[in-house]
Formats: sequence, structure tokens, C-alpha cells
Amino acid sequence: MSNFDFKQLNATINKYLSPQGMNDMNLFLEQMPMRAGYGVLIAGGVVWLIAGLAVVYATTVAKDVAGIRAELIKSEALKPVVPKLVKTPVPANQVTRFVERVNPLYKDVTINGSGGNIKVGASSGRYFGAFREAINHAYNGGQRWRLSLESLCVGRECEGGFLQGSFSVNTLKVQR
Repeated sequence: MSNFDFKQLNATINKYLSPQGMNDMNLFLEQMPMRAGYGVLIAGGVVWLIAGLAVVYATTVAKDVAGIRAELIKSEALKPVVPKLVKTPVPANQVTRFVERVNPLYKDVTINGSGGNIKVGASSGRYFGAFREAINHAYNGGQRWRLSLESLCVGRECEGGFLQGSFSVNTLKVQR
């Protein structure tokens, strides 16, 4: 470690802060225009002015950014968590088991299962009650089943019979 001379530092500080040091500084500033010229002094003053304005501007912008950030954090804290519904197709084997179990119950209605879809049909309008009950039975066919109507046709224009309905079978899951 090097030795630091505090006595010399104290003497230097006292020299610059003495009354003679203040007189020397005053004399230096009074003679500055003659030594450097007015153009250099004006340029230096403009640079100092621009630097001061930049500091003020940066401080103001930083304050505004901090306010906006605090407002954003507050608004995000108030935003509720919206759950998301996820549809998952029911496996084809469950649909097939349901169709095999229900088909004997509705003799006047045809119920077919393919993939994750159920198709219900009737050959005449007089079987509308059985058609409707078969669809209701499909709505309650499995645990957490949700049917989505794909197509519904009533009348002579329907292919395959007077009443035709096609439904996709899904389960719903709520995700956060």
C-alpha cells in the first residue's frame, strides 16, 4: 500500500479555498474572453445549456414512464383471469358403445356412430317424438358429453329419411 499524505492534501485544499485563491479565480474568469475569445465562450455556454435541458427532459420522461408503468401494473392486477373452454372429442369406442346400447331402445329411429359423431334419423314425421327422445338420450349419453349440432334436416329433401340430425360429441374442460 502506498502512503497517502493527508497534510499535503489539506494544504492544497486550503490554498484553493483561501481568499487569495478566490481572487485568482475571479481574475482568471475576467481574463477568459481575452485568452479564449467570445466565440468559444458562447459555444461552451450553448453546450452547457443543451446538456442542462437534456437532463431536465430525461428526468421528466423518466417520471412519466414510471407513472405509466405503475398504472399498467395496477390495471393488470385488476384484470380478471378468464377461463378457457377446451373441447376434446370423445373417443370413437365410447360413441360406438353408446350407439350399440341405445339402438335397441329406439326401433323407429336409426342411430349411427362414426368417429366422434352421432347421426340420428327417422323415416317419417310421425316418429318425431322418438327422434327427439333419441337426441336427448345422446345429449345425456356419457359423462360430461356436450353435443354440437353439425346439421339438421327436416322434410322430403333430406337424404336418408324425413328427419336427419348430425352431432359432434365432445367433452368440455375449463382451463385457467
